[in-house]
Amino acid sequence: MGFEVYRPRSSRENVVALTKHHIRLGRKLADKLNTDRVEVAYDKDTKQLRVKGVKEGGMMLNKNKIGARGIFKYFNIEDKKGNFAAEYNEKENAIYVNLKEVK
Repeated sequence: MGFEVYRPRSSRENVVALTKHHIRLGRKLADKLNTDRVEVAYDKDTKQLRVKGVKEGGMMLNKNKIGARGIFKYFNIEDKKGNFAAEYNEKENAIYVNLKEVK
């Protein structure tokens, strides 16, 4: 029997965590936005959360976290907690989070 090599992967690489009070972006995803201001939107049909980097306005992205208690209430997604798969769209400078499945 041959040896199988373990190659660790960063579980935080393409993951966004929703906690009681925050949206926490993986460090690499947050760095890709290249800003400290974001706009948060939600599509209830596809159950996707969009975090888009903006130059002005929006909300503060502080150490890869967004204060989101009001966001959760506004979009009625207070029950969504955990780690969710996310993808970065370079053209839109936005992170799309799939809230259908907890990762």
